[in-house]
Amino acid sequence: MRRSTSSRGLKALARSRAERTRTLVTGRAPMRGMPPVFWLWFFIGATIFGVLYWKRASDQVEAGKAEVMARQRSIAQELGGRLLPFRDRVEGWTTELAKDPWPGDHVAPGLDLADVQRATGVYLRLRQQDALTAESVRRAAAASLLDGFTSCFFITPGNRDPSQGVSCETEANCQPGELCNEYHVCAPPPRPYNLRLAYRALRILSTGWTDELHQTSNENTVRVYGRDLERASKSEVPLALEVLGRAKYFTVLLDEAPSGGVAPETPGDDELERLHGVPHPVRFAVHRLSDGARLVALRLQADAVLRSVAGGGTAPTPAATRQVISCSIAFAAKERLTAAPPSSASSGSDAGAPPPASSAAP
Repeated sequence: MRRSTSSRGLKALARSRAERTRTLVTGRAPMRGMPPVFWLWFFIGATIFGVLYWKRASDQVEAGKAEVMARQRSIAQELGGRLLPFRDRVEGWTTELAKDPWPGDHVAPGLDLADVQRATGVYLRLRQQDALTAESVRRAAAASLLDGFTSCFFITPGNRDPSQGVSCETEANCQPGELCNEYHVCAPPPRPYNLRLAYRALRILSTGWTDELHQTSNENTVRVYGRDLERASKSEVPLALEVLGRAKYFTVLLDEAPSGGVAPETPGDDELERLHGVPHPVRFAVHRLSDGARLVALRLQADAVLRSVAGGGTAPTPAATRQVISCSIAFAAKERLTAAPPSSASSGSDAGAPPPASSAAP
């Protein structure tokens, strides 16, 4: 009698028993396939959701940009009308000083050197090659620092240690009228006021800042720009306006490249520091802000020798050398301004060779 090969019971039950048997033998649960139409609708739904989410996020980013730009335009109308003309004036004086050939030294008759040294003023120091256009002045102003020249030339009674005070990250951590300085310490504006701080405040009104805001597509980045605008408009810009409104003189220093260039092995973190650490010509000018009169225009030689008082063999650090050379410019400037009666300009034959600094720093 032949055995029937057909399985007993329903086919669905037979398949279920076979799957259980495979699961027990292999230790793997079977995966049931989904119908193709399910995956089709799944991908359609995911695509529609992604498009709608992107559209909503994009609308939020654009709305945030529009709000920040509206606030920027309001600040530009309110404050830019007082800051931007000042910026344009000092940039014009700086680019004029950078032009070649050097026209000759000039000292205004009746110059009050003590007043220039003591009065509230604005200071800027750049390389000559970075002062040829207004755009290059704005870029390079970020590296302008108060240095050995300001310490040795200006008289600032009651100046406190700039590294001592309340710690800060931004001006928002400081009291009104204070700024967060290079030491991340809350302090009153330095004397002279470094024009770099005014450029930092003006960044929110620059086309570069606006272009960066337009190009961003991230909502969190737009919020960062909004906080930057808020902080600058409430602390940095008003403080710059207050100091510039009291300032009486604008002093600018332009470092020329040495005739033989700066040796690659000269110590320094960047090209500007290496230049400040070697002898080189310097252009020095003072303008009166009330009427724009140029009171001083001198071409000096930055040069000094740093010696150990105790006669030790320790070599001076690069930072100390830079400070001493910068201080020698101040000594040379004071000597030129006090040694002889002021004259309108030097002769053309003397214009090409700046006199050396006769004072040596210990």
